[in-house]
Amino acid sequence: MADAFIKIYKKMLEWEWYDDTNTVRLFLHCLIKANWKSGSWHGIKYEPGQFITSLPTLAAETHLSIQQVRTALAHLKSTGEITDEQQANCRVITVNSWCVYQGDNRRSNRSVTDHQQATNRPSTVDKEYKEYKEKEEGKEIKNLYYPNDDLLDKAFSDYVEMRKKIKKPMSDRAVELAMEKLIKLSGGNNDTAIEILNQSVMNSWQGLFELKQQSRSGAIDWSSV
Repeated sequence: MADAFIKIYKKMLEWEWYDDTNTVRLFLHCLIKANWKSGSWHGIKYEPGQFITSLPTLAAETHLSIQQVRTALAHLKSTGEITDEQQANCRVITVNSWCVYQGDNRRSNRSVTDHQQATNRPSTVDKEYKEYKEKEEGKEIKNLYYPNDDLLDKAFSDYVEMRKKIKKPMSDRAVELAMEKLIKLSGGNNDTAIEILNQSVMNSWQGLFELKQQSRSGAIDWSSV
């Protein structure tokens, strides 16, 4: 991981959003997350310069709120830095012109002999970086919804899968709303949130509701999600 790198050009100082901390933070995150070769995840294909994610995941990884991520994405799209394609319960982010300024266009100041050797034999850094990326590409994306809590992520993933089984799949926006509502219903307690999710999964409920022992009323109508 320490040997992996991306290129940042000084011309970025002239960028319209350079003085917006959240937008710069998210753009750098997109550069780092972008895949260097094509592949697929859960049947969704991606190309070099793309990666699969979701608003909740981006928020967790950048320590920004979902609204801050949404605003920063709008900024990046407005100036053409990225494109954003929404899928069923995720989105494919494309860093535009990624291959142009992240491609292998290094120049060497070595002698002709050294240059030829460098051309014929990849550097140690390049080799280790390639091995690292191949290893990472082979891993299944984990903790899509709650990167810092395995149990809560599993419970929420089960809820999303249950919604698919009852023919009520969740859109990206529905996932955001569910996560926000879950915070309100659980009071921010992850253990309670897991119980709420499990309650809906066990009963095949489309919506999320307060735990029965907490309240017999107060049901939340999620039929429109």
